[in-house]
Amino acid sequence: MESFKLLPICVILVSSLVAVTFGQSCTYRDQCSCSMDDGSLIDLSSLGNQDQTPAFADSFASDGYFYSYNPCYSFTEGACMNAAACQISGDQSLQYQLGDATSTSYIFDGTNVHFLYSSTDSTGITRNVDVTLICDQSGQPANFAPMGEVSSLNYAFSLTTKCACPNGCGGGPPPSPTGPTPNPKPNTSGSNDESGISVGTILCIAVLALVVVYLVAGTVFTMGVRKSRGKEAIPNVTFWSSVPGLIKDGFKFTFQKIRPGYSSVK
Repeated sequence: MESFKLLPICVILVSSLVAVTFGQSCTYRDQCSCSMDDGSLIDLSSLGNQDQTPAFADSFASDGYFYSYNPCYSFTEGACMNAAACQISGDQSLQYQLGDATSTSYIFDGTNVHFLYSSTDSTGITRNVDVTLICDQSGQPANFAPMGEVSSLNYAFSLTTKCACPNGCGGGPPPSPTGPTPNPKPNTSGSNDESGISVGTILCIAVLALVVVYLVAGTVFTMGVRKSRGKEAIPNVTFWSSVPGLIKDGFKFTFQKIRPGYSSVK
């Protein structure tokens, strides 16, 4: 009965590994949009200003700073040049660039898509900002909420909008002739396959994960409960020790059927 104590642990480990293995992603299309695994799009191009001003300007956060953000297209505000996001001091005298418009990348956490940006200043300091997109199907105007600096040089915003919903917004207006145009990220992998890893690879990863869980959980049980040591700590060691003999017997049986009179396998 002691073995059942490990069952919840095994279930949690297997569930976590399967969730990671089969989790969705949002694949880069351009600095405005990404594509989900089911083909739906997350596209913020209709929200960004194309006149070098931020669509969401000078929003105050609890850390005492103001923050500006413009999806897709760069803006300029004080010392923030060609920026996607900017931090402004409380007295409006200082500005710090948090992300370059061309640095966009995406992740999907299982619930929300995140737009990620980074910027390195002339002194070599790199700042990063994570914009969590929150789907709002009500059609209300987009709501920008900066949380400020959540850890050293790492900043967090949220953006609640229908454009955060899959296929919630169209492609937006075409870029102006003089404005910046979102450029597709170059393919550096040497492959034209944009579909991600194959089903076969996913299955191999899942099987390998299950084998690891089996070995780890089984070894913990045999060593902790049965007090086994050495090779006896291997789960089901008797069975695995018999496998070579079973394989040999299988070959012997097969050859006896193919070649009557065959009696041994060297």
